Amino acid sequence: MSPAVKSKFKQLQETGKEAEFYFMSNYKSVDQFANGILEDARLWGDGYDFQIQTNNAFLLAEVKGVKENHGSIRLTQNEYIKAQEYKSDYVLVIVSNLASSPKLSLVENPVEQLVLTSREQRSVQVNYYSDDIRW
Repeated sequence: MSPAVKSKFKQLQETGKEAEFYFMSNYKSVDQFANGILEDARLWGDGYDFQIQTNNAFLLAEVKGVKENHGSIRLTQNEYIKAQEYKSDYVLVIVSNLASSPKLSLVENPVEQLVLTSREQRSVQVNYYSDDIRW
């Protein structure tokens, strides 16, 4: 088995991408988003995946995927800060049961609605530099 296939990070990324794709294909089935215009914000790094314009409002949606019909989710510090800032305009979209029959669940104002426990993780990044080379 290739190392990339065994990577836990890769597995999490695949679940996330699968959930985001499902959401993009099915967001109009959610009453709050039915008449909305979806804008992809995943590459912006702003703490949410999508911006949805509905009438005169903007909703920010962070999509999380769960393989089964239960499981925990993780918010990054950036996502948590945005959820605090935008409150009811920030919606956590859980795409659960990805392994068989996906289901969309919404948590509006997730910082107020969910019990979230902070866990600090430290990591060390090592970089390697070449000598000064004339290119």
